[in-house]
Amino acid sequence: MTVKYATAATAASTTTSVRRALAFDDNPPLSIPLRFFLSAPLFTMLAGALLLWQGEAALLSRWSPLTLALTHLLVLGTLSMVMAGALLQMLPVVAGVAVPRVALTGGAIHAGLVAGTLFLAAAFWWQRPFLFQLALCALVAALLLFVGACTVALWRQGDGVATAVMASVRQALAALAVTLVLGVLLAAAFAWPGVHGLPLVRLTDLHALWGLGGWVGLLVIGIAFQVVPMFMVTEPYPDWITRGAASLLFVLLAAASASSTMAPGATGVLVRQVALALLACGFAVFGAITLYLLARRKRPRADPTTLYWRTAMVCLLAACTWPLWPLLPLLRVDGMNAAPLMLGVLLLVGFALSAINGMLYKIVPFLVWYGLQGTPKLPNVGKMIPETAARLQYAAHVASLLLLLAACWWPAELAQGAGALLLAAALGLWINMSTAVRLCRRTAIKE
Repeated sequence: MTVKYATAATAASTTTSVRRALAFDDNPPLSIPLRFFLSAPLFTMLAGALLLWQGEAALLSRWSPLTLALTHLLVLGTLSMVMAGALLQMLPVVAGVAVPRVALTGGAIHAGLVAGTLFLAAAFWWQRPFLFQLALCALVAALLLFVGACTVALWRQGDGVATAVMASVRQALAALAVTLVLGVLLAAAFAWPGVHGLPLVRLTDLHALWGLGGWVGLLVIGIAFQVVPMFMVTEPYPDWITRGAASLLFVLLAAASASSTMAPGATGVLVRQVALALLACGFAVFGAITLYLLARRKRPRADPTTLYWRTAMVCLLAACTWPLWPLLPLLRVDGMNAAPLMLGVLLLVGFALSAINGMLYKIVPFLVWYGLQGTPKLPNVGKMIPETAARLQYAAHVASLLLLLAACWWPAELAQGAGALLLAAALGLWINMSTAVRLCRRTAIKE
């Protein structure tokens, strides 16, 4: 029997751009998304432990090997881990299409992503070519399999089903493919030191742009169109943003990338700056609309998920003001390394990690609750993770975020404290999610 989970937005709007009921006929086994979700905080803990151990050395520059190891633990091990698990779960539910052989495919993607992330972090740490080669093999295999499986699933999607969400997903997957190609070129320069002639600085900037702005940014936007009205009980996003936001932002990403290949001169710089400024404005509009919807939500008391998403949108808006940063006295100081690091912290920890943490507090209990359907004395989905524990974990996350931002300017004094708090917040998230999973197992055993 098809299970329908009606959203609060059903009565508010009849738009067809976002699906208003979720179908669970082809729901993958619960173990598939949970292995991704429970693995992600472990990589955040590794990043926090690395920062706690190395302190100032891990925040010297965006080009520091330790900083790159830290960044990829978060981007691949945490953010991409959750997003891959979420898509494997979401495609059947939202679009009504199944990922081919999802159990085998999901297991292979998870194993490759785990191994590849660990190899890559170790490669940056020890600067060994063979570790970069191992990382390339594992990550390319896992991410190509992921993109290919999702593409096959989306190819089967019918017309008119969650079109806004799926448009963003398609754009995000395309951005992931671009990010992967750029990452392979960069890693190849370390894996085979004899390779010369690559513009590494330009490729690094493009890799970061497509990874954060494309893969992470576009997927968060697409998921938000579905889950913000559903889980946070808001009005739906306006049609004018759901229908074209992803495509417009993707075009701006392409324009910014193309302009970087122009011959050096005023024209190329101007085109790039305009494209990046418009891109920032586009994400800022999304952030502002999300904050507006959350402010007018039907439930006045903010739960941890709402708090997380408010934090994520505030950080996104702060990051989008980067063209104005040179006008601020603090950011004109010659901490040339501090401003890029602070932008990275705002986007990675403030925006992406906050949004993902918030959604895990809704998705994991709901998946566990759904997995227990038909069980007598079914636990309430809102009680599977104690709200007090979730709020304490949110407080630790915000404290780590603030200390990380400050540590960009004063790494010697604050980096280790920021690492300790990041580790503690990730451990709290893992414990809270594990609480819901253990409840599921205990209930299943009793019955």
